[in-house]
Order: sequence, then structure tokens, then C-alpha cells
Amino acid sequence: LRGKIVETDGNLHVKLNEKSFPSKINNKLKDGEISDIFVIGQGTAAVAGNNLASLLGEEVNLRVESLPSTELSGFRLRGDMSHVLVIAISQSGTTTDTNRTVDLVRARGASVISIVNRRDSELTKKSDGVLYTSDGRDIEMSVASTKAFYSQIAAGVLLGLAIADAANGQLADIQRLDKRNKLLLALREIPNLMRKVLAEQQRISQIAAELAPAKKYWAVVGNGFNIVAAKEIRIKLSELCYKSIAADFTEDKKHIDLSAEPLILVCAAGLEGSVSIDAAKEVAIYRAHKASPIVITNDVEAFPSALKVIEVPST
Repeated sequence: LRGKIVETDGNLHVKLNEKSFPSKINNKLKDGEISDIFVIGQGTAAVAGNNLASLLGEEVNLRVESLPSTELSGFRLRGDMSHVLVIAISQSGTTTDTNRTVDLVRARGASVISIVNRRDSELTKKSDGVLYTSDGRDIEMSVASTKAFYSQIAAGVLLGLAIADAANGQLADIQRLDKRNKLLLALREIPNLMRKVLAEQQRISQIAAELAPAKKYWAVVGNGFNIVAAKEIRIKLSELCYKSIAADFTEDKKHIDLSAEPLILVCAAGLEGSVSIDAAKEVAIYRAHKASPIVITNDVEAFPSALKVIEVPST
């Protein structure tokens, strides 16, 4: 985030340099020469890509899709891809599946911007632009690195808004300006909110110790942007706990495996109105089937049926 959010005439904007967001790609977006955007990665990077694609889908009138690198290289290549922008996400910059896919799309004329942690890695040399997720120590190889994931999320928001500005022109609509200001202000506040969550570590550990060992099966669910959180938690838990863990949409869980009576971690932060009410009904169904739902939310009172609630700050 440092140095990439600037204020002009009382409004916040994203400012990326030429090396991160080259003018040739900016101009192609302005001139309507790019019609398709693919966000690719593998594993946790692909999950971060889901978030970027969801944001871009709300901001631009282009075809935006998030998919694993191997799906793009295996099934979605075309002879002429000069109308395509590929955003490749990789922590190490050495992921073979992602790098090979970048080679294949570039050979067909696609433009490539990468989000990478490790400087001078292979992927950075294959890309037209690179947005780095660190400004110092950058050799972070662990899949379970939370800071690498959140940095990819933040970088994706910055890049997504820069792409939206290029594709749509400068913001003039007051409502859109207000929405953008709120988003960027909130993004700058994320580190402070993280500290509030970390301060709850002891209580969260107690909940985990009380419920997790007693349950043979675990699952994580979410909807909307929360499915991104659910997928990432699933990877982290699988890596750190040596368990195969399901990640499903909140509303779909009752159709799948409630008979296993699992521990279900429900990602429900930021839900409002009817969506929040529906999610609360799903949690009640979980309890009725002897599952153990732990809900992560900023609205504790919205989930009276939860076995346990972990409160997080609203943002």
C-alpha cells in the first residue's frame, strides 16, 4: 500500500508506476483493445485471484474470469489473444504451471501483469508489468504465510482499481467517487484492524481447543467475497493440520455432507440484510443436524444459532 494511494482534490486514487502498470497496457484498455481479463494462479495465489476477479467484475464492462493457470493453458488458449490481459499471481514467481501458461499466452499476443513477492524471479522477467507485494524482505516460501496472501489481496485491489480507471476513464460520478474513497480508506486501515483481531488470539485459541479435536470432520463455508476467505482458510488448515477439509458455499452445505456432523467454520463478515438473514438460517440448519458451526462475523447478534462466534471489526 505504501506510496500507492494518493489524494487529489480531496479524493483518493491509486497511483502505480510504469514498471507496475505499463502505459502500453493502460492505453490498450483506454482504446478498448482489451476485451478479456484472465486472473490466474495456483493454490493460494488462485484464491487471491478470485478476489481480484470479483472486484474487477463490479468495476469494468469487460469479461473477467478467475481460474487456475492450468485451466487457461489446458482449455482456454486461442490462436490470437492480443485482446487478452492476463494477471498472473505468484508468491515465489517460480510456479511452473503459472510460468508455462504465461509463456503460452504471450506467444499468442496477450499482455501480462504479474503480482509477485520475490524480486528477479522467473515470472517477473516474463511479464510486461510487475506489482510487488513487498518492499523489503521478499523470500517468503511458506504456503501458510498469511502476510503473503493478504499482500496479494491488497495488491489485487490496487491493480483492479487502476485497470478500472484506465478502462472507464477518470471517475466523475459522485457516487462512484464516494465508493472509491471508502474502499481505499478502508484498505489503508486494514493493518490496524488486523491488530485488533490478533489481540483476540487467546479467546480464539480456546474455542479451537474446545471444539476442533472432538470433531473428526471439518469444513469451511462462505458466500460472496467470504467464499474467498473460506477457500484460503481451507488451504491453511490442510497445510497446518494434515487434514483434508471441504470448502463450500454456505447455502450448499446442507445438500452435501451434514450427515458427517462436521465442525463448520462459517465466514460471514460483512453480510447485510436478507443475505445475512439467510446465512443465519443456514447456521440454524447446521445446528439441527448436530454440526458445530463457529461463525466469524462483525455482527454477533445476527447469528443466535451459532455454537461459537468470533467477532471481527467491521470494514
